[in-house]
Amino acid sequence: MIITIRPFTGAADIERMIDLAYAFPDQCLRAVDLPYRLASWTLDNPRNASLWEDEAGRLLGFAVIQLPWHSLDTCAHPAAYEAGIEELMLVWATERAQEIADQTRRDLTVYVDVFEEDLDRRAKLAAHGFAPDCPAMIRMSRSLDRVLPMPFLPEGFTLRPIDGMRELHEYVALHRAAFGAADMTVEWRKRTLCMPQYIPELDVVAVAPDGRLAAFCICWLGPRIGEGYIEPLGVHPDFAGLGLGRAVLLEGLWRLQAHGAMTALIDRYEGDESARVLYESLGFRTHMRTVTYMRCFRGARSMV
Repeated sequence: MIITIRPFTGAADIERMIDLAYAFPDQCLRAVDLPYRLASWTLDNPRNASLWEDEAGRLLGFAVIQLPWHSLDTCAHPAAYEAGIEELMLVWATERAQEIADQTRRDLTVYVDVFEEDLDRRAKLAAHGFAPDCPAMIRMSRSLDRVLPMPFLPEGFTLRPIDGMRELHEYVALHRAAFGAADMTVEWRKRTLCMPQYIPELDVVAVAPDGRLAAFCICWLGPRIGEGYIEPLGVHPDFAGLGLGRAVLLEGLWRLQAHGAMTALIDRYEGDESARVLYESLGFRTHMRTVTYMRCFRGARSMV
């Protein structure tokens, strides 16, 4: 098998990348929420992604340096692993990460989540200078084959799907406040809404009595039939402690169930006790664990 690399070129590539991940979800840890991740501003710079193809132009794999999360997203056709594609992707990723660090004159730490039992990939990451880091990511699952509890809201709050394009700026402000970071942008949100995999009815918000958006939960239907996924979920700090995270999550589960999902998945990081308590109280249990690897790329310093 001849494998050639080429740069990312735009929307048509995104469609092919999602198709590959959906065809081989076991080869892509982020397959379910990949449309959301590929809408991020990291691809505003096409150098942050590369694709690998065979001699007939068929997509064999891709790698993306996801700057909002400082992470590496990859996926490859199973047959391409035997031909050494993972080595090619890691070489590209380390070179690109160092290039970003040098250009920005800032250190860049890149994280890679890998299945705990995938000893081969863990060895490859170690060979490229990545080391195990904490915390690990834990994927939790819950069956949707029975009646769910009803969401409870404080007096005056309501639940509804967000009015996507009309409430662009309100959503961006809520997301930024919930995570305490400015990574979410209007353009990222716009692109998310335009993804074919986005379902407006699965994008839920809690609305405060004064009309402000107070919490959100976006759900996705995964590549596996009957599988749903929650990402992202957040609560504005002004409304913390009111049970709104639980309410929007339950509303999302009801809506996933109505769309045919039989299982719901959600991720948390080990040590995040508030997330663990919430998810376990709603019947989620550990489905699998990953190990997080990291490598710090030192940025070139300006001469003083």
